[in-house]
Amino acid sequence: MRSEPGAARVQGFVLALTLWLLAGIAVVVAVLAHWSLQQVREAAASKARLEARAAMIGTRDTLLYVLATTGKTRAGLPMQRPPDEALAARRLDDMGGLSVEPFGSELRLDGTVYAGLEGIAFAVQDESGLFSVSWPSDRRLDAFLMAHGIDPQQIPVLRDQLLDYIDRDDLTRLHGAEADDYRRAGLPPPANRRLLQPQELARVPAWRALPDEQLQRLIAQSTATYSGAFNLNTAPRELLPMFIHGCPETCDTLIALRERVPFRSGPELELRVGVRLPGDSAVDYRFAPSDDLRLTLWSETGAAWRIHVRLTPLANQRAPWIISSAYTVPRPAAHEPPRPTGSPLFADAPPDRR
Repeated sequence: MRSEPGAARVQGFVLALTLWLLAGIAVVVAVLAHWSLQQVREAAASKARLEARAAMIGTRDTLLYVLATTGKTRAGLPMQRPPDEALAARRLDDMGGLSVEPFGSELRLDGTVYAGLEGIAFAVQDESGLFSVSWPSDRRLDAFLMAHGIDPQQIPVLRDQLLDYIDRDDLTRLHGAEADDYRRAGLPPPANRRLLQPQELARVPAWRALPDEQLQRLIAQSTATYSGAFNLNTAPRELLPMFIHGCPETCDTLIALRERVPFRSGPELELRVGVRLPGDSAVDYRFAPSDDLRLTLWSETGAAWRIHVRLTPLANQRAPWIISSAYTVPRPAAHEPPRPTGSPLFADAPPDRR
């Protein structure tokens, strides 16, 4: 029997409507599946960030504990208990409390990268091994800039503008800048005090005009916390040409020698490396770490933490340390694989106990 034309049209409409409904359901299911997958990914990322933050806090607190309870040596921070005979000899010595002779298990304080907890990397830098921008001399500041490859024609401008930024007067040096110059450039006026953090270098007009990568290197090698004798046992490689001629070969020799046996004095360094240090080798340099330290911690993602710590062992039981500042910095883009600390305090817990 032939179907009526109207019935055929109705059947065609029902078929088309069914197909459209099925397509709509498929689209809704796909959207929901994509949304669910995105939520799962965001939850996993949030969990990873939370775990990384907890691991960074744990690494930081472990470092602070070790710093506060273990005496430093010329080689750095001992991470294992010294042999009993070494401790006994030190205690029997009338000046044993002031001894800084290495034990052989030290964590280096020259920015070497170590493995912390749960995949966290960290580095500890003795600030006496950094360039002090508190009140630098013209000669030292010029040498610092030259060591970082700054164009010699730029050095007088960078030097004078920094010194104008930190001095208390409104007199402008030959290549400097004072409040009127900052106002014309639309910048906040100079602080007219010593820098509180190296990041303030970016507020000086000539310094902020440097390529960002170059400026960040200068900031990373500077300290506003310490001002005193320079530590050639903890100085980063980039700063050694300020004091050592014949680099990179001579600087490589110095680093290899200090990793085996840290230097005791300027005259010893001159003899072992075969160089002449500028200035007074017995006064201008130190070879034991200071109590001002810079901690940098980071995970595989996100920004790094930078923490400035001053150890206060003579604070009359008030505090074992003082954190002067803490802030985030760009995570190191490239570095050597983290070294193990050799301490059980940085050993991750077994999986069944996490």
